[in-house]
Amino acid sequence: MLVWVRRILVTAVTGTALAIPGGLGSAVAQPVAPSGIALNFPAIGGVEIGPGGVPGGSLQPVTVIAAPAAHIAQHPPAPPAVQFTVPDPAPYHYQYPYRYLSVSWRNLETGKVGEVQLRHWRLPDYPIDGYPSTLPTTAIAHTGAGPIVATVTVLRTQWEAAPLPISVIPGLNIVAV
Repeated sequence: MLVWVRRILVTAVTGTALAIPGGLGSAVAQPVAPSGIALNFPAIGGVEIGPGGVPGGSLQPVTVIAAPAAHIAQHPPAPPAVQFTVPDPAPYHYQYPYRYLSVSWRNLETGKVGEVQLRHWRLPDYPIDGYPSTLPTTAIAHTGAGPIVATVTVLRTQWEAAPLPISVIPGLNIVAV
């Protein structure tokens, strides 16, 4: 009876049923599925000429999916966040280690801004060097609650210079968190 009452209490407080075998101090936080929908952010890559080109040629779409990030039922609750994911990374090509994606976001309610960088291609079976090869294909941005506007830009690293945006059309979308 006592365990049943504890489950009801935890469910009422957190909105999630947690199994509490021994007492309130022994509860283990479980991930809570994110609410909302996933939105695609297609960005169109730039003109690919000559030896610097990649498979598929010029003006390739690169898609990033944005969805409210899963959170753990805990007290105090973690701030809302957005998870940005490259759903189907391109197969490795020797020109890809010079390219990556930059996702810039702004919370329209709070004014908070940020940026996450993602790799949009698969790693090869052997080690490679370079900044883009260290990037993940999924990243979480701690945006806070509210409407989030995000853009995706395709960038190319350059020798001894700042990265150069090569996207012709950057992806743009709004996510409610």
